[in-house]
Amino acid sequence: MRNRTIVGAAALSCLMTTGALAWPRPIPTVEKVVKPGQTQKIGWFVSLDPTCRSVGPWAVNMIEPPGKGQVMVEQGSEYPGFSPNNPRSACNKRKVPATRILYSAPPGGPDDDQFIIEIVDPLGNAQRLRYHVGLH
Repeated sequence: MRNRTIVGAAALSCLMTTGALAWPRPIPTVEKVVKPGQTQKIGWFVSLDPTCRSVGPWAVNMIEPPGKGQVMVEQGSEYPGFSPNNPRSACNKRKVPATRILYSAPPGGPDDDQFIIEIVDPLGNAQRLRYHVGLH
C-alpha cells in the first residue's frame, strides 16, 4: 500500500505544471547610454545552425514600456559574436539575419529610462530583460 501512495504522489507531481514549482527568476539588467534626441541600436539577437544559416527571427514582447523614449524592433543583419570554442564561431566573419532592438531617446537634458522586454528565440526559449538607459 505504501508503494502505491509513493507512485501516486510521484505521478501527481509529474502532472503539475512546471510553472507552479518554479521560483521566479531575477530579471537581468542591460545598461545602455543614448544621447537625448537620438535613436540607437541597443541590442540584437541571432539564432544560427552550425552552417551559419538562420534558424529564424526572435519574438520581442514589451512587458513594461519605457517611461520616456520609444522602443522599436526590426529585422536586419549583424555580425554574430560567438566565442572561439563555439562551433558557430566561423559565422562571425559575415553578417547574418538578426532581430534588432532600437531605442529612440526624447530630446532634453540628462535623465534615465527603463523598460522590460521578453525575448523568445525560434525554438521557444523565453527570457525577460530589463534595459536601463542613461540619457546623456
